[in-house]
Amino acid sequence: MAATLTAPQPSPTPLDSRPQRVVVITAHRIVRQALCQALQDRGLDVARDATTGREGLIAALGCAPHVVLVDATSDPAAGIDTCKQIRRAALNTCLVALVPRLGNTLHAAQAAGVDGVVHSDVSLDDLSEFIARAPRSARERARRFHPSTRSESPLSRREAEVLTLAAAGLTDAQIASTLIVSVKTAKNHLHNLYAKLGARSRTEAVVIAARQGLITI
Repeated sequence: MAATLTAPQPSPTPLDSRPQRVVVITAHRIVRQALCQALQDRGLDVARDATTGREGLIAALGCAPHVVLVDATSDPAAGIDTCKQIRRAALNTCLVALVPRLGNTLHAAQAAGVDGVVHSDVSLDDLSEFIARAPRSARERARRFHPSTRSESPLSRREAEVLTLAAAGLTDAQIASTLIVSVKTAKNHLHNLYAKLGARSRTEAVVIAARQGLITI
């Protein structure tokens, strides 16, 4: 019986060596097109783009990106709201915000649960490199990263969310409802962050965190 010769099959590309899959969210068409093209040209896989937070969330649910890039430069409030929508959806994705150099948008983005922030005067090469090295798993994202500094908040992402809501005047029950956790869990987060900040009350914790730039009020 004649032997059958088969061509060797190429080895699958290791997951970690594949390009980062990215969703870009920005309201301005020309900025969106430029960003997408620039990232593509630098070896990233721009899977989807969107103009609003809702569209971006749908896009992210549809293509499971490694990174979601949110432009919060021209309309910081809308950009931060988009960050909150993406993070509340509990997607296993790295959330990066493009923020203005001046103002409180950086701190607001951190409070919204972003994993990384990039200032708007960054070069396209640096932005692409930043996204390319973004962590792909929740474990890797446990330590927030930043292109120019490694300083970290003493608060966890969830603790910062709880304190931001407390600063807005929400009760324990309202905080729990907003974050979809139990009232007991919300209270535990508050007590934990009191200990970290050396605060004796909710008001004192808010003041200390605001002074340290950990939350925006």
